[in-house]
Amino acid sequence: MTNFRLHFALTGGALLLSACLSGGETPLGLAGNDSPTVTNPSEEPPEVQADPGDGIRVLSNRADLISGGDALVEITAENPANLQNVKVKLGTVDVSDQFALRENGRYMGLLQGLALGENQISAVLKSTGRITAKVINHPHGGPVFSGPQVTPWTCNNEQALDAQCNQPPEYTFQYLPASKLRHFLSQTRPNPQRQDIDFAPTFLPYDPANPPPADEIAMTTTDNGVTVPFIVRTERGVQNRDRYQIRSLYNPAEDWKPWKPQPQWNGKLLVHHGGNVGVTYGPGNPPNGDISGTAPDGAEFLLGDSITVALGRGFITLSTALANLGHNVNLVTAAESLMMAKERIVEQYGELRYTIGTGCSGGAIAQQHIANAYPGIYQGIIVQCSYPDVWTTATQFADYNLLNSYFGNRYQGVNEAENARQFPNFNPGFVPYAQWSPVYGHLPVNPVLSDNAFFPKAYPYAFNCRNLRGAATPYDPANNPGGLRCGLIDYMSTLFGLRTPDVWSENEKKIGRGFGGIPLDNVGVQYGLGALKQGTITPQQFLDLNRDIGGFDVDIQRVATRTKADPLALTNAYKTGAVNTAEHMSNIPIIDLRGADPGIAHDAFHSWQMRARLKATQGHHDNHVIWFGQLVLAGDSTYSTEALLVMDRWLSAIEADSSTAPMPEKVVSNKPAAARDKCLSLQSIYAEDGPFVPLSGNLFYPDPIIPNARSSSIPKPPPEAGQIFDVVSNQFCGLDFSSFDSSGQSAQLTGPVASAQHVLVQTRFGTPRTVAGDDIRTLVNKCVLKPVDPADYAGIPAIRDAAAFVADVKKIFPNGVCDYSKPGQGVVPTQTWLKYGTATEKVVGGQPLPAKPANSQQGWFSPAFR
Repeated sequence: MTNFRLHFALTGGALLLSACLSGGETPLGLAGNDSPTVTNPSEEPPEVQADPGDGIRVLSNRADLISGGDALVEITAENPANLQNVKVKLGTVDVSDQFALRENGRYMGLLQGLALGENQISAVLKSTGRITAKVINHPHGGPVFSGPQVTPWTCNNEQALDAQCNQPPEYTFQYLPASKLRHFLSQTRPNPQRQDIDFAPTFLPYDPANPPPADEIAMTTTDNGVTVPFIVRTERGVQNRDRYQIRSLYNPAEDWKPWKPQPQWNGKLLVHHGGNVGVTYGPGNPPNGDISGTAPDGAEFLLGDSITVALGRGFITLSTALANLGHNVNLVTAAESLMMAKERIVEQYGELRYTIGTGCSGGAIAQQHIANAYPGIYQGIIVQCSYPDVWTTATQFADYNLLNSYFGNRYQGVNEAENARQFPNFNPGFVPYAQWSPVYGHLPVNPVLSDNAFFPKAYPYAFNCRNLRGAATPYDPANNPGGLRCGLIDYMSTLFGLRTPDVWSENEKKIGRGFGGIPLDNVGVQYGLGALKQGTITPQQFLDLNRDIGGFDVDIQRVATRTKADPLALTNAYKTGAVNTAEHMSNIPIIDLRGADPGIAHDAFHSWQMRARLKATQGHHDNHVIWFGQLVLAGDSTYSTEALLVMDRWLSAIEADSSTAPMPEKVVSNKPAAARDKCLSLQSIYAEDGPFVPLSGNLFYPDPIIPNARSSSIPKPPPEAGQIFDVVSNQFCGLDFSSFDSSGQSAQLTGPVASAQHVLVQTRFGTPRTVAGDDIRTLVNKCVLKPVDPADYAGIPAIRDAAAFVADVKKIFPNGVCDYSKPGQGVVPTQTWLKYGTATEKVVGGQPLPAKPANSQQGWFSPAFR
């Protein structure tokens, strides 16, 4: 029998919105969620032998992780003649009318009416037998794998239909003005009240019933060669109790079905994220804009706007409130929200080729967290002003907080949560600034900025209880010890677990339960050890510092004793991926965009920290590219767009690779020439997609805001000059080409230049823990202790009486000091795709999901990525 396959699917049955806006969606995205229409959905029909090529494919997600009551399903037959008069049932209900042979030559459809829990789909093909598939459906409001949801949760959307905040999706249209300059000049106005500027919005509202003249709408040509008016449809809705946003180029006069998308869509998805870190108790808004949406609306063309560029090239763009770290620190619900949103995109818009992530600060953390703990959600990530994770960064910021208090490097009134006693005058025992930096491992600027911007989110007090709206009474240590604790740590209790009775505080004893476990620790840490060895602080300063530095109690208040991690929380931080060990990231390309230090608390160090983690687990960092530049945070305002284009080419090359090579090999072997380290944005003048004029944002690309002022008119120097420029500029990236010169003569020239970059161009400072002896990965949240060894202090000229000094160190560290030659305590491999229970049953620390059901989730990416 000829082995070719015809594909089919299940269609129909959904209530439609207006033909202009709907594109075939169900009005709520809730079909079958609360009022199932299927009788006996788990009843299994009798099996009859079918051909090997016959099958039922669940395209929109794993068959066991479906949500919202619908799924895009495809039926295949080894013999296409057997696809006539197919009888299909969902349980005992005939749903054959939802099948059709679609325009793409496949038998496809959106299966409606799934009941909560297990559902059985069966199909009888002509002349063969019955085929079956099992689908497990979860509530549209979640959870799917994240376990019991955060409570309380107060809906703030007026259209909410239930306590899960479910509502019908809403659709609006916008257009990009044809004359950007005229639009900018006419719509940008000063705002006297705020004493700043209201920039002209990037897009203007579009009414399909009363559209503007066609010549006022910009045109765009997508990367698959389709030229259309730059009209965007925005879909906003609620999934998993929180908002999502999907945007796409859209023709309001045409329909859009998952088996027949409008031709301008290129099948690609860009997910963008928000910044900061925080918790919440109600729905938020999906973030917009590069640099974590910190650019004012309308100023994106100055500061970088890869999202509009992506739309113009034919991408769909997505953001969810739960994947915004500033709204939700929990990496599990962040991943869950993206999974559910991707499922909706496949069901309503069509199958994806690949997904790219982008985002700065918290947006970079979210990507790197999720890529390691839930691989497959992204196929490539672009991280700006990045940190590798929240919980080793929390160790750095906790150290900064302690050192700031010790040095007196604090400013009263900046942080209202701080107690006045925590603002001493400058410590007379240290020379301000000059002796602080060698202990911080950084200039004193970032420690203060991180202390004021980020560290307060750890406090469990009322000011962190956003969106609470009176649904609970916040924790107060004196007046309400049983109240809701709203800090980062307690928000992670499903991942980390609760503190055990042997370490309970008085308040925990009063209420009879533990607070959230703490995965941070500084027992045995010798603060300033490197500075002591360098001679920048004295032995007495070293002793005084380590004697008095102290730690935190369970309320994150300073105490005289060192912080002790809770063992379960510590181990679970590694197991769940909350500490990013980078063990599961070899399958994705990463482009890291980095600005100059001090970086507004976003140290350049973190890019190289992540690179070191990748090399330790993979044996290489060939999938990791760093673009360093002089613009704070982002490196250059052109980088986000340029990185999108390079990442797109990288993934397209992988997609076209039909070899059987493992995915990590495909990632490296298909790396384009432009995906290489660079340390001066002037190198972008030579970009294949450019030239990109440094610091010009989107003034020139893709279309100049000033007509005819195209960057392509800038003459390029000859290629030979570009090669020389690359060699010279890469010296400032710390790449010493003398290592390739066996004679060693070139080291006399390039060695000093490569070293000078640490001060002049790209600083790459460390942290208090690297000064204390940890390596650049800083993966040790709690160290293994070793006895105080006199040899560790030998050769330090300032130590006059070695025996007395060592005796003092032993008094400060009676149980020993950190041994950074060994892995930290509690370190275990990160496990991927963990499930944390059900809506009512919690599995602390998670357990692995079963193996992915066969014939499911193919709609998430092209075959090369499977």
